[in-house]
Amino acid sequence: MNGTLVRAGAFTALVVLAGCAVNPREQGVITPAATKQVAEKKEVSSPPPPATVPTSSLSADVMYKILVAEVAIQRGHYDLAIKNYLELGEAKHDPRLLERAARIAVYAHDDKHALEAAKQWVALEPDNVDAREVVTAFYIRSGQYDKAQEQLEALLELNKDKGTGNAFMLIAGLLGRQQDKQAALDVMQRLVNTRPNDPNALVALSHLAVRAGVLDKAERAIKRVVELEPDRVDANVQLARILAMRGKSSESLKLLRQTVKKHPKDIDLRTIYARSLEDDKQTDKAFAQFKIVNKQSPDNPEILRALGLVAVELGHVGEGEKYFLRLNRTSPNYESESSYYLGRIAEEYHKNSDTAIKWYSKVDQNDNNYLESQIRIALLLADKGQVDEARGQLSAITPRGPGELVRIYLADGQILRQAGRPQEAVEVYTSGLKELAENADLLYARAMTEENIGQFGMMEKDLKQILARDPDNVDALNALGYSLADRTQRYKEALGYIKRALELRPNSYFVLDSMGWVHYRLGHYKEAVSYLRRALDASADSEIAAHLTEVLWVMGDKQAAREVWDKALKVAPGNKILLDVMNRLDHK
Repeated sequence: MNGTLVRAGAFTALVVLAGCAVNPREQGVITPAATKQVAEKKEVSSPPPPATVPTSSLSADVMYKILVAEVAIQRGHYDLAIKNYLELGEAKHDPRLLERAARIAVYAHDDKHALEAAKQWVALEPDNVDAREVVTAFYIRSGQYDKAQEQLEALLELNKDKGTGNAFMLIAGLLGRQQDKQAALDVMQRLVNTRPNDPNALVALSHLAVRAGVLDKAERAIKRVVELEPDRVDANVQLARILAMRGKSSESLKLLRQTVKKHPKDIDLRTIYARSLEDDKQTDKAFAQFKIVNKQSPDNPEILRALGLVAVELGHVGEGEKYFLRLNRTSPNYESESSYYLGRIAEEYHKNSDTAIKWYSKVDQNDNNYLESQIRIALLLADKGQVDEARGQLSAITPRGPGELVRIYLADGQILRQAGRPQEAVEVYTSGLKELAENADLLYARAMTEENIGQFGMMEKDLKQILARDPDNVDALNALGYSLADRTQRYKEALGYIKRALELRPNSYFVLDSMGWVHYRLGHYKEAVSYLRRALDASADSEIAAHLTEVLWVMGDKQAAREVWDKALKVAPGNKILLDVMNRLDHK
């Protein structure tokens, strides 16, 4: 399995010499750790590509200095590169050379020279937005808020043709990328203080405050906008968003409802309202709103997708299927995703495996649901008795990372277990563990399979290996505790594991069942009944019902035992566990 499932590729970086400079990114000198920059947009990207450096009509001396600088970058000697570019930029009054000096300095975390180069860059190109953004970022970092404000005022002027609102949101975006969120917010507040009743400035301040996590300031700013312009949709939406973030969902939804009533034809607004209702678990109302949007915009793929999902959630499977079919036909970009949901509907509601396989096969390999679709195809093939074809389906998948590889191994093991080949399943999990050492999911799956074939010692070893790395793994604690109680007389040890599992997950019916069973094995019948009834109330699981039946029977309350058994058998007619327990008890 290893050879077919793991396909690793290697690639080499190409060194491109353009003009006289080498792009350091292509040399691999930019490491992940170096990506955290002082400012976080264009002004902090790695040094610009060689094509931006002017090479025509330059003297041999200048060309030599540029080449030396680029070689220095390759070798990590950024101070020399910055020095050369800064000196050349100053001498030639060329903003592109100064820009490169600034970017290299930003990358090298050389704040002093980055600011120096950026200031000269701005002086030569006062209308260059990128230059002013870089300077602003460094003024904020150095606490020079007055100077940062001056740069932002200049940026507002440069972007006035985009509209005042867009200009302020551009500023909010720039400030939102700064590492010191509070400092950025203080600078934005300075801008607002000079225009306290400018709605666009206040909206931008509110958005920035949300990004900084200062919700009270965000709410005050946007409430002032609503006072100034009560019918402004974006302001009301922003206020509703903040109210929801502060846990005031009813107020948020009320505001959105009122705003929708004033602007009934605003599709985006109603969509926001519908999604907010969905987030608040008011699924019926969300469905109604999505339907209204659908009438206004019949082929909107996001709305068709939402309608399909909500319809299925509400149990209107046929209606949901129609929405997904329409989405599949009308929206090529959603064809793959809708195919996945149509496959789920065919499999889970229509019980039509052939149709499900057909839909799953249409899911594109770049889709987030691709792996799930391929696994479901394999499981469906296995259910039809085509075990070898199912395993071949899995082996053809190229996993994207360890997480996907684990899922493939687990699916392969599941297919073998269901086919009555548990020893082969153990071998599959063991192969997986050779590649993914000590993976808890694979260890757990192997342990449960080992228990089923009587390899209790191996099961215990695997579960303890999980707990050695993760002492609070509830599934391992519960499985080990239950198995010790059920298969050995190490009841006190079992109780310790299950007690810890119940502390971590007090409402788990699996753990409650285990606790009831270990108390039964300890002879604590009243405690056993109490835990088992709690477990059965949480889930009508046949095994829990069988346990409670046995405890009541042993206690002498055969009538109550039969009542539990009869009720469980009506839920799961012919269940082997239930039939076996009563057959065994009747012959005691």
